[in-house]
Order: sequence, then C-alpha cells, then structure tokens
Amino acid sequence: MSSPTLTMKCKCGAFEATFDSPPRVIFNCQCRSCVSIVKSIEAREGFSGTSMKCDDESGGAAIAIYKSNNNTVVKSDKESIGFMKVGEEGKIPRAYCNKCGTVLFNVYAPNWCAVNRNAFTNADGEPFVPEGEVMNVNCKSAFDASKVTGPKHNMVPFRMLLKFIPLLAGFGVDGSNKEESLIPEDMSKVEVSPITWE
Repeated sequence: MSSPTLTMKCKCGAFEATFDSPPRVIFNCQCRSCVSIVKSIEAREGFSGTSMKCDDESGGAAIAIYKSNNNTVVKSDKESIGFMKVGEEGKIPRAYCNKCGTVLFNVYAPNWCAVNRNAFTNADGEPFVPEGEVMNVNCKSAFDASKVTGPKHNMVPFRMLLKFIPLLAGFGVDGSNKEESLIPEDMSKVEVSPITWE
C-alpha cells in the first residue's frame, strides 16, 4: 500500500485505519436502518466519540465507500470493538468502538467497506471535508424528510450504483477485509437496535 491519504481514528484512539486513496463514493444515508444505528449508539450515556451524523438536522449517516485493497487496519482489538445490527434478524453488523462510541464501519465486507467519514483526517492532521455538496440518498426512507437539506435523492442514484456494483461483484478488489476484530464471531450475540418504524 502506498502512503496513506486519509487516517480514520475513533475519538479515544483505540482504533485506527489508513486509506491510500480518496473515497470511491461519499454520501449521507438517510435510510432508517443507518440512522437508527447512529441514534442508538450515540444516545448512550457516556458517548464521547466522533459522531457519524451528517452536518444537517436530518441525522443521516455520513459515509465514505472504499474498496478492500485501499484500507489497512493499523490498530484494533476485539475488546475495544462492539457490534450492533438493526432488528433481531439483522444481517449487517455495524462495528463501533465500545470505549468512546465512535461508529467505525457501517459495513465491513470482504471486498468493500462503508466508513464513518467524520472520523477521517487528512495527511496534515486536519479533518477531512468533502469537496462540494454531498448527496443525501434514500430520502424516501428518512425519519423526517423535511429536515433533509442539500442535494437529495429518494433512492440510491444509478450513477452511484455503477460505483457499487463492481465492488459487490468482486471486480478490482482483493477481498482483503479480514480484520478479525471487525467481524463478530456470533451474529446472534450482536447488540440489537430495535425496529421502531413498522
């Protein structure tokens, strides 16, 4: 891997990863699943982590997408990582630091990952700020669509899907996301964020 472009750390420093390229895609996800995870973790007593909420009042999740071969976990251990899923039958474990509460990955899959972009810093140590306006996606599923500002789309736009499909199909990726501390041993023991909107 070449020298890192971005570093991602939780607020307390228990977790660190480096990324050797700009994000493949950035967006704010307004779906109830992503927002519910952020709300559940960040509402806990003692939360002191870096928030995953986007800058507006909508509460959407600030996400950056990466290929597996563009990130390296520098510091992590099983004792510092917790997991949460949406509903008892949830299939996607969201990794967070159980010391400060920073949501780390919204998805950590073998070929790609969805990262809390608010936890990024540039090579000079300054916070990462996306260039231009960031698209809000899945707005039709927002808890309060009237609070979603800026560019928005009811679903994931087709042009964004074109950047996801190769990752899901395994093209141009090496499947190297295998950091054991970021993969729960037993999904039945993963914490649950309740489904409150059915």
